[in-house]
Amino acid sequence: MPQHVNDSCKSDSILPPFVARRILLIIFTVLIEIYIPGPNTVAKAQAPPSGMLRSPYPQRIIQRGNLKITLGEIRMVMRGPMFPLLARVSDMSIMITAARAEEQGQVRSIRSDDLGRTWRSYEPRVARGAALNTIRLADGRVLSIYYDTKPIAERPGYRSTTRWLSEDGWKTMQGPLTDGTVYLPPDEFKIANSQWFHGNTIQLPGGELLSAMQGVDKDGSGIYPFHTFVARSADNGKTWLFLSRIASLGNIDDPQRRTKQGWHLHGPCEHTLAYLGGNRLISVARIVNDDRTSPMSEASDTYRDLSYTIPGSGIHPDSRYPADKFYTPGPRSAPLVISYSQDLGKTWSRPKPMREACGCAPRSAVSKISSKDGKQTDVIALSYGALAFPRWGNCIKFSTDGGHIWTDEINYAPFFSTGYTDILQLTPGKFLCTFDCTPPQPWTAHATHWVGVLDIEVEVEAHK
Repeated sequence: MPQHVNDSCKSDSILPPFVARRILLIIFTVLIEIYIPGPNTVAKAQAPPSGMLRSPYPQRIIQRGNLKITLGEIRMVMRGPMFPLLARVSDMSIMITAARAEEQGQVRSIRSDDLGRTWRSYEPRVARGAALNTIRLADGRVLSIYYDTKPIAERPGYRSTTRWLSEDGWKTMQGPLTDGTVYLPPDEFKIANSQWFHGNTIQLPGGELLSAMQGVDKDGSGIYPFHTFVARSADNGKTWLFLSRIASLGNIDDPQRRTKQGWHLHGPCEHTLAYLGGNRLISVARIVNDDRTSPMSEASDTYRDLSYTIPGSGIHPDSRYPADKFYTPGPRSAPLVISYSQDLGKTWSRPKPMREACGCAPRSAVSKISSKDGKQTDVIALSYGALAFPRWGNCIKFSTDGGHIWTDEINYAPFFSTGYTDILQLTPGKFLCTFDCTPPQPWTAHATHWVGVLDIEVEVEAHK
């Protein structure tokens, strides 16, 4: 062997053979742990990077006039149920209650003790209809009123009520308490017609409660047409007295016939009450009945995207549409109607169709928001869903002038849905919304349904 080759083998840059073998063994062991993890490394190896654990529906920021609106990421919090309802039960605790079936089914609940950041299963074991009117009172107690009422035979005008009461943030509760009543004057309410606590309940600064009620109008029969009215309680929901009638099909102020666009109408129902300070209130109600024949889009033999297309066999409530045809959401639903009171609900303006808001089950929340120039603005948030048929989309809009002028709507959950949303204020300027995603729409395939939430933050920019 030539001398220069032999000398290079003796160079200090070459490791002795036993050291090189040790290094190769270490490298090989590390590679084995990475690609064929042992029992002590499985969890670490399978955990995805933290950046991957994000909602597929990211945060958005939208400008509406002088309102900067941040829509938080959508989070799925329940699988299977639908028709979600929110309730604040303590300073930091929130409940969502949702139905396992469309009518008369059991409910499921989840609870958050950090204002909606995290959730856990929680079953308070109350009747389904109790979630409709759950309110945290000024003294910290939580009141929940069952939606149904029953006439008391020996007391004309009086109907029995059912309620639950909790003094520890809905951890334990008293009830069902059946000693309550609501009085509805016999000359204005037919005893045979159903009347329900079917909206929300608010507490006025003086402590009195007002509840949004609906029922079958005096001239109606069966379950139609509906009307809306208000009842008042001065003893924390035990006894109620009729206060005023708000809306019926006969008193809607609609000279442009915007409510007469091919939709069947329930009559005003599912209304939401909001207290705006002073003596001012608003009521917003649904009128559409889309369980019957509804305006539809043109049928197609093909589809592009099933997120907004559904086969005829997947349309609620029956199989009147060809199963081999596909439909996108049709014409815009009938408008919601709004009424105003200037005397704490004793009298109301005639209900008028809203410019854009439509569909089902409006819900509202009010927040006093400070702008950067120090001025305070009362912002009303209105949430609603089912913009068309098949039911699709869930929206929010805002007003800063007492509900007379509203921002353009924001479709925050563009999914097939029951259209039942809910909203509450978390802190000034911050709201929590809930909604459901429910395809296909004979609402029986519950494995495909889910309930979502998102935070919505509103900033009022400095007044110019």
